[in-house]
Amino acid sequence: MLEAYKKINPHELLPQQLKSLEREIKKPERRYFSDEYCDFKLWCMKLPSRQESFADFIAKKLSKHAGAKILEVGGGRTGRLSRFLGEKGFRVTCIDPKIEITTAEGVEFIKGKFDYREFDLSEYDYVVAQEPCEATEHVVRACINQNKPFIMSLCGVPHKLISGGTPKDEKEWYNYLLGIASEKMKLSYLSLDPITLTPILKSNQF
Repeated sequence: MLEAYKKINPHELLPQQLKSLEREIKKPERRYFSDEYCDFKLWCMKLPSRQESFADFIAKKLSKHAGAKILEVGGGRTGRLSRFLGEKGFRVTCIDPKIEITTAEGVEFIKGKFDYREFDLSEYDYVVAQEPCEATEHVVRACINQNKPFIMSLCGVPHKLISGGTPKDEKEWYNYLLGIASEKMKLSYLSLDPITLTPILKSNQF
């Protein structure tokens, strides 16, 4: 199954990512597994990838807002979430310092870092992110400060705070994010696929 997956490479992994996936398949972690491993398992089950499932979830949430302008923060090297949203008719801008793709239906790509102190959200209707890592706190603060509806799935591990330091675990990380403006957002856990339970942080307006 792995050889067929590697030949097709449906999730556009780099050679080193495929090698890491192969090692993980042979000796999986007991507590954590990588995003690549999760997508591989979903592919084996003939189910949509995490990006496809999250795009479907967002599209259902915004079903009455066809053509809305969306900013995706932290789209990664290939901007897969943005591309799926673009195919669904949304006007999407994807920003990430590692972005390599330049064209896709309905999507504009920006190669750069997202900083809440500098980025103007006024031209966007919604902000979305899928495990944006170091950009997570920036998304929350930008959207709260500029009163912009947002939704994101959170990483299963904590990341460095803007002020410095790193929470000891994901629970402390999530509580810190909620503490930025707990009355304006909500954290929930959803089964977007049969393998994982996804922590979703969203503003009350979304």
